[in-house]
Formats: sequence, structure tokens, C-alpha cells
Amino acid sequence: MGARAARAGHAVWFGSRDPARAEDAAREAGPEAAGGSYAEAVRHVSIVLLATRWQQTFRALDAAGSLAGRTVIDATNPSTPDGLTLLLGHETSGAEEIARAVPEVPVVKAFNHVYAEILEADARFGGVPATAFYCGDDPDSNALVGRFVDSLGFEAVFAGPLVVARYLEPAAQLMVALVEGRGFPAEGVALGLLRRPALQEALA
Repeated sequence: MGARAARAGHAVWFGSRDPARAEDAAREAGPEAAGGSYAEAVRHVSIVLLATRWQQTFRALDAAGSLAGRTVIDATNPSTPDGLTLLLGHETSGAEEIARAVPEVPVVKAFNHVYAEILEADARFGGVPATAFYCGDDPDSNALVGRFVDSLGFEAVFAGPLVVARYLEPAAQLMVALVEGRGFPAEGVALGLLRRPALQEALA
């Protein structure tokens, strides 16, 4: 994600519990990227993209320090270590739990259903961009994330308040079922929203 954002013209900071790994990722991403610890990265950005395995998520948030003044994009999925089973659902979501852990900042769910291989390759399928659904409670942060999603070559579709993450997280498991269970190539499948022309005009 960081490399794609850098290619799109964003100034990017990679953060890791191992700063050397973050610095390596920054070198690969290009001259507009830098790397360091979680706390160092947070100090330099307005959007914090959380892309951890679920079991490490809250440790990473603790290590990041204060997130005041930032918008957090939650790209995680609350799944088992093998990624095959959701641990939360129906009554809460991973995004809602993260929002409770960092009440000082708005959290927007996005990109959790997009395979890394799509981020590394082309987000367009036959000339049509893949859809990246997102949801959140803060209008300003939602607008900011929508613009960010668009800038990376995806079609940004706002799905509603953060509670909608209860549906987006199972959507990621559908993608896992297609790739891991049915053998679809990870770089070859993504979600897309189809609209009747009249609806498209009404929403414009």
C-alpha cells in the first residue's frame, strides 16, 4: 500500500516494530518515502493506515503513541492467524474495536477486502477500476479517505457508518474463500459495484 501511495505522489512513512524493515520498504518505494518506528511514522503523517495481522493490531497501536489529529484507515481483518476464520461479527467488528481503543481519532474501514497483489499490480479490470468500499462515522475523515482511495486508482464507494464494517470484514473472507478455497489468482480478482445508468446519474 505504501509503495502504491508513493507512486501516486503521496509522501509516505512506513512504520514497523523493526525500524530497519520499514527503512528497507521505504527505499523500495522510492525517494518520497521514509521509514522508522511506528511512533516516528505517526508523527509525520495525517493518515495512518493500519495494516497489521489482527493479533498484533493493539500492540502496534500502543507503540504508535498518540494519534490525535490523524485519521486511521483500518485495513485489518479480525481473523485467525491462518486468515480463514473471522473472530468477530454480528454484534461488533474489528474496526469498531479499534475505534474504542483510540477514541481520540476517527477510524475509517477501507482496503480490508483488497488483496495485496492488486495493490502491487493494476487496480483496473478491463479498463474498469476495482471498487474499494469504505465506511466511517466522521464526515471529514470519510471525505479524506475517499479522495485517497480514488488517488490510488480504485473506485471509492462510501458504504455508511463504521458499523458497516460488520459486513465489509466478511466480504474479505469471501475473497479468501475464492483465492484460498477455489484457487482464483489473488492478482486477478477484486470486488466491483455495478449500477444501472439511471442510478449512476442520480448519485452523481
